[in-house]
Amino acid sequence: MFGRSVSFRLILLSTAWIVAALVVGGVVLSQHFRTHVETAFDKSLVGHIEELLSFAEVVEGKLGMRRHPSDPEYIRPLSGWYWEIVVNAETIDRSRSLWDEELHIETMPVPARGEIISFAALGPRGNGLRVVAETFTLPGFEHEVTIYVTGAASAIEQSMEEFTETLTLSLLMLGAGLVFAVLVQVILGLRPLKLMRSRLGDIHAGRADRMVGTYPSEIEPLVNDLNLLLENNAAVIKRARTHAGNLAHALKTPLAVLQNETDTLPEDQRTLIRDQTGIMNEMITRHLSRARAAGGVGVPGLNADLGEIASILKRTLTKIYGDRNITIALVDVRDLCVVGDFQDLEEILGNLMDNACKWAETRVRITGAREGGFATLLVEDDGPGVPDDKLDEIMGRGKRLDEATPGSGLGLNIVLELVELYQGSLTLGRSELGGLSVRLQLPLC
Repeated sequence: MFGRSVSFRLILLSTAWIVAALVVGGVVLSQHFRTHVETAFDKSLVGHIEELLSFAEVVEGKLGMRRHPSDPEYIRPLSGWYWEIVVNAETIDRSRSLWDEELHIETMPVPARGEIISFAALGPRGNGLRVVAETFTLPGFEHEVTIYVTGAASAIEQSMEEFTETLTLSLLMLGAGLVFAVLVQVILGLRPLKLMRSRLGDIHAGRADRMVGTYPSEIEPLVNDLNLLLENNAAVIKRARTHAGNLAHALKTPLAVLQNETDTLPEDQRTLIRDQTGIMNEMITRHLSRARAAGGVGVPGLNADLGEIASILKRTLTKIYGDRNITIALVDVRDLCVVGDFQDLEEILGNLMDNACKWAETRVRITGAREGGFATLLVEDDGPGVPDDKLDEIMGRGKRLDEATPGSGLGLNIVLELVELYQGSLTLGRSELGGLSVRLQLPLC
């Protein structure tokens, strides 16, 4: 799921880029800082060389030192801060900090006259040193003089550790801020797409028939095209359903004429023609209902209130069955909005309620409820009911348990097909009132 998410991809790629950029930047800054520290360190050591050179003097052709530098580091034993004055590979003088050790100058490079070199070396007891050396010629002294001055490499490493710690903390804070900024940018940038998904969900659920809202200029053409497509699709479906209805009604009129004209025919012919025209009429009724419902499935903004439909049907059926004094009770059916065409749902519920009134003794009850994402209507009557072993049978096309009761036998079967087209369900059982119980479930808006 995350691999297909645009938000996840943008955040992942941006985070990877930020991490890579910060790592590279951190490495480059560390290298530049090390170069800066080593250059500053070397300059300080060159300053000590110049100090030593100022103390050197030549007396009767011999080189000596008027005094030694007073820096405590060059006095404290094995401090890592040392100096040696070398002539012809022999040490003329050295710092007291060397104690009884030596720098092993025979392994160290010798700079040319006027050249300053710096390098790393191992000092007494294997401690790391940073060495700066320079070669001079002194008036009155025939040999070249090389001065070696060292500092403890640990001083450089300590500065690097302190800098690296500060740099790492700073880069982590910067990285966290940049990632947070990316999160905010992605969330705000993709909000119009989430709004589009929400609006499409409303259309799919039947709560709207077009996409509404304010969208960025980059997305607005797409929204306009989608709205135009939805409008064209709804218009095409409406025309198709109208044509199907017109065709069915146009066919029913000739069929009615044929049925009326059979009275003048012999008995065997009359029976044959009536049977065949009856079958044709049933097929037209069946396929018209199916075509109308199929055309309504998925139409944007298609929804209906079951409570409103039940109230309309109650008033109608109360008048139709007024001579039988049947009481029709509606319980908790208000505001049950489901996805579907009003006329289709009126036909579904009308068949169920009419069937309940036909078989009821005195009472019909319609109870509504919300169960998950579905609206449930329980249509019950206090009639004789249906034996358990016959429940599946009466759902078949043309099946009727009592031929004396008026009806074609198509009602429940057509209702079942319409309900399934709207992704609902229809189940039969025994009612608490004693008769048949029909449980209708349809998706909520």
